[in-house]
Amino acid sequence: MTPIDLNKLRTEIDGIDEKLVDLFNQRTRCVLEIGRHKQENHLAVYEPKREAVVMANIARCNNGPLPDEELATIYTAILAAMRRLQSPDLLERS
Repeated sequence: MTPIDLNKLRTEIDGIDEKLVDLFNQRTRCVLEIGRHKQENHLAVYEPKREAVVMANIARCNNGPLPDEELATIYTAILAAMRRLQSPDLLERS
C-alpha cells in the first residue's frame, strides 16, 4: 500500500469516527431520558433482559466483516458506559 492510499484510508476512518461520535451522543441523549424516567419511577438502571435484546439485535444485523464476538465486546463496553450515565449522581449533572 502506498503512503497516499494509507493516508486516504486514515482520512476515511477519521470521517467514520466523527459519525460514530455523533451517533454515540444521540444514543446518550436517549439513555439520559430513559435514566430520568427510571429514576422518577424508582426503576433499576440495570435491566439484563433489555441488554440481552440489544445484544441479540446487534448480532442479527451484523453482516461483517466485524465478527460477532468483537461486536459484542464493543457493545458490552458501550452498555456499561450507558449504565454509568444513568446513575443518579451523573444524571444530575446532565
